[in-house]
Amino acid sequence: MNPYGILTSYEERMKANLQRYQRPEKAGTFRLRLDHRTWGKRMCLFCYFTDLDTGEKIRLACWRGAGERYAPRKCTIDFAKVRDRTCWRCTLAVNVYGIIDWIDAEQL
Repeated sequence: MNPYGILTSYEERMKANLQRYQRPEKAGTFRLRLDHRTWGKRMCLFCYFTDLDTGEKIRLACWRGAGERYAPRKCTIDFAKVRDRTCWRCTLAVNVYGIIDWIDAEQL
């Protein structure tokens, strides 16, 4: 685990049981609790959330943008430095390829 709580070892990822988390199935605005984070292979950060209203477990990706921040497209919050167990209002939207993207986040 790095100083910001991002899971970095195989053992940490296995203990967190990350396979329970799936890609989101619908667009919209959701109240989510950040459970875990891991680094992706291509300059991205995977964030693992639990929906506070349904209990659904979802995985969202944010990419490194300007200023070396890992953030949703319309957000300036660096998710590489936030704390786990914090709650967020996240907006997801369907892109031109039909894939659901993480667009924005606001801490609750």
